[in-house]
Amino acid sequence: MAQQVEQAFADLIAHVQPLPAERVPVTAALGRVAAADVTAPHQLPGFRRAAMDGYVCHEFDVGAASPAHPVRLRVSGEVRMGEPPGEGPDPGEAWSITTGGAMPLRGNRVVPIEWVRRYGDELVMERPAEAKRHISEPGEDLPLGAPVLYAGKVISAAAVAALAGAGIRDVSVHRRPRIALLSTGDELVEARDGADAPSGRIFNSNAYALTGELESIGGLVDYRGIVPDRPEALRESFKEAADVSYDVVLSTGGVSVGPHDKVPRTWLDLGVKRIIGRIDLKPGGPFFAGLVGSMWVIGLSGSPAAALATYHLLARPLLCRLSGRTSFVRPVVPVRLDADLDRPADRFRALWARVEDSGQGRLSARLLTEKALGILGGMIRANGLLLLRPGTPRLRAGSRVPALLLDHQEDREAFVVPQASPAPLVVGIVGSSGGGKTTVITGLLRRLKEGGVRAITVKHAAHGFDIDHEGSDSTLMFEAGAGLVLLAGPDEAVVRLRLDGRELEDDAAIDMAIATAEQLGGSPPQIVLVEGFRHARRPVVVVGESKPDEQSNTVWMTLPTVRSLEPQAFEHALDQLAVLLRERLV
Repeated sequence: MAQQVEQAFADLIAHVQPLPAERVPVTAALGRVAAADVTAPHQLPGFRRAAMDGYVCHEFDVGAASPAHPVRLRVSGEVRMGEPPGEGPDPGEAWSITTGGAMPLRGNRVVPIEWVRRYGDELVMERPAEAKRHISEPGEDLPLGAPVLYAGKVISAAAVAALAGAGIRDVSVHRRPRIALLSTGDELVEARDGADAPSGRIFNSNAYALTGELESIGGLVDYRGIVPDRPEALRESFKEAADVSYDVVLSTGGVSVGPHDKVPRTWLDLGVKRIIGRIDLKPGGPFFAGLVGSMWVIGLSGSPAAALATYHLLARPLLCRLSGRTSFVRPVVPVRLDADLDRPADRFRALWARVEDSGQGRLSARLLTEKALGILGGMIRANGLLLLRPGTPRLRAGSRVPALLLDHQEDREAFVVPQASPAPLVVGIVGSSGGGKTTVITGLLRRLKEGGVRAITVKHAAHGFDIDHEGSDSTLMFEAGAGLVLLAGPDEAVVRLRLDGRELEDDAAIDMAIATAEQLGGSPPQIVLVEGFRHARRPVVVVGESKPDEQSNTVWMTLPTVRSLEPQAFEHALDQLAVLLRERLV
């Protein structure tokens, strides 16, 4: 039986032991994983120094300087960079100094060069001295005992600089994983410049994609070529790889259930202990991971989309942990679909997508499924994997789904995939004025509530509205310039938001209503009924005559004006409309 992805992840990580440590020069530490905490053995700098180009002088000499009472000082010396602190100026004197120079024993202020005029050996200062003395104290860059490296974290360029600045010559890091990479399949050939693949054969692309991925996380990759699907060839190649001191042997292809998929069986016959077999994932369900001694064996699908999906979800975290990292999972964050997703998920699904900031810090995702792109073309543009748990229904545009961000670094150790949150069904209630749109909405709201459907409304008041009375406290606050006033009563609350002539667009108003309802109710509404606004991309219910700019809308139902219907006919029409909306929720 196929294993669930999150459980497979947990089982893999539980079996990983980070590689042992080795010492490397600081000059070779960039990108390596620290094996131990490191703190600064010295403060940096170890002396007081000037924070500006200028002149060292005494506070009591220049504290009262002004245009009316300029201060004159004699330049009697200078601080040379790299030399130990000198004696410094006497009262009434100044020494020239450059940024970073060691402060002399005498003098307690640096006057910036822009503040003074110099005439030969005389300085004239007419500007009152500021409170800031422009002197950096010892340890300002790096205090004694400050953390420089944390065990399990990747060493950055800034950390290398701090190590060098603190006088540390070498550091303890985890050894880089040695990885053997093989591609299996009778259909594969290596790419050759200017040559087409023979009929029935394809170029081997997985090896190149995975080599880049593995090297990007510090792996030392040894590509061992293409292995035919014959059992004896697989056994010979796998045994040769196992006899070399690799930490990981990673192969693509041959892990499914076809007659030529012999990779798992071959490894088991060679004494590998299976840790994970097939997983409940599409694409990427065919998978194998095991251990022989301390060496990991990983088998990925031969399909590029499936192989790389499983690599990002399972193999990469395993390799990051093997490298000693304490954070080995990339961020999984909610993003909004920019188009409908019509297919429900009967198993865990990973979908290649382009994730971008759509404004106001909100991430949106576009599935890369266009035929014009092809599978590999879509993957080139992808920077995220949309993750759908089993049982996820069809999703409308605007639904929030979790996405693994492939262009972010690992920042956590838990792999948690929340359930997708379907977007509410947004329906416009449109028609001529006086047709009874509000009556239809109120009748629908009662029916939806009785049926257990959470519904909210948005009304576009094109001619303004009154929610308070003149002279009230809240009106006075609003008129005084408050950007927002919230009126909170015992049974209801109202928000007055200042727009300053900016019209609140329909999408922004609807998003605001949905977010407020979700924050107060704990979950988003299921239906949003919108009276007013234009609905070029949304379905509508027309009450009475439609306006000219509404005639291109997708009409789900048309009702006569409320006044033209008998009460019984009106109630029946509302019943039908409520049923229609509940059906469209599914």
